Amino acid sequence: MAGESSHSTTHLSPKQSRKKQLSPAIDERSLKLPDLPLELILEILLRLPVNSLIRFKSVCKSWQTMISSPQFVKKHLGFVTMGDTINPWRIIVQNPYQDFKSYSLYSLFHEPYGFEVELGYPFKTPQYGSIVGSCNGLVCIYFWELVDTFYIWNPSTRETHALSAFGKEFVVGTSFGFGYDSPNDDYKVVRVAFVEGRHEVEVYSLRKDLWRRIGDFPSQLITNYFVEAGKLVNGSIHWAATNPSSHSWLITTLDLSEETYREVPQPNYESEVHDLSIIALRGRLCIVCEDAYCSVDLWSMNEYGIKESWTKLFSMPYWPGHGPFQYPEPLWCLKDGVFLVNNDGVFGIYDSIEHTFKYPLSHVTHIFDQADIYVESLVSPNAFMKVPTGLNQ
Repeated sequence: MAGESSHSTTHLSPKQSRKKQLSPAIDERSLKLPDLPLELILEILLRLPVNSLIRFKSVCKSWQTMISSPQFVKKHLGFVTMGDTINPWRIIVQNPYQDFKSYSLYSLFHEPYGFEVELGYPFKTPQYGSIVGSCNGLVCIYFWELVDTFYIWNPSTRETHALSAFGKEFVVGTSFGFGYDSPNDDYKVVRVAFVEGRHEVEVYSLRKDLWRRIGDFPSQLITNYFVEAGKLVNGSIHWAATNPSSHSWLITTLDLSEETYREVPQPNYESEVHDLSIIALRGRLCIVCEDAYCSVDLWSMNEYGIKESWTKLFSMPYWPGHGPFQYPEPLWCLKDGVFLVNNDGVFGIYDSIEHTFKYPLSHVTHIFDQADIYVESLVSPNAFMKVPTGLNQ
């Protein structure tokens, strides 16, 4: 038996013998990856999407610390929002008593189908609510079933912060706003309520985690229970309002840093404006208005605060099936004049050069109530609370 065992171990088949001769000697030290400078690792990580960075937090403790640091979060946000790429941008849509969903902005423009992602809720029990706005990857959600409640939510990381609730008070109408106060490195929620003939305004500071009253809204804003939320541009929230005496249109803004009001000059309209709505389109202040010729005009302020910089981008006819005061809301635009619009709860593509419409396909056909643009980011709604400004730079 011993001889048989020795014989079997010393004689190899011709195939095995050739394989052994061709196999080079492997030095285990050559398998070790070279050490990269920390600066190079940082530059690589800054170019990765949020879902990859969340996974890479588990690589090692030092990566987890680096990716979670306020400095890295700010640098990553600046990197993904730099330039014209639409890859990190998404659209969040909402239906009453249904989960929030999101779509890749790129897929709606460039792919055969718009792929949806289930986001769920930023809380356990579904309620009726609405999207106040988005900023730097954070989305503000408002609910009013039992008490007025706000959530600041990052749909990419699923982190949530619940704001202190309002009691049920009798108000004729309300409007809201959400944005970033850059000088104070703070996120703020604005609540405008028409109470006893006044437009009372309260501002919530995420850093201080409290609400407080400021000066009343200076123009006429509330005409029914809920008015569309103000839009964030250049550090201020903008509303389409009216002059109480002349009833003419105004663009009234609240500066989030100074918490003061001002009026933004409007364009020289080509005809009488019947209806006016404020939108923020790729960081620019825009106006969507219905003119006397029953068309929808889109104006863009190319240089913020300068009246002469207003430019009319297009006049869009009403889409089939639309009645008065119902017109598409532009959500995003490409350089070639192609716009993604919310056509009364359905996505549509409008080519302002060819004057054509089309509907991008989607795996679902439901009609949504609201849609808003947000960027995928690592910004945490819980990282600012009661933290000194200098520690979060």
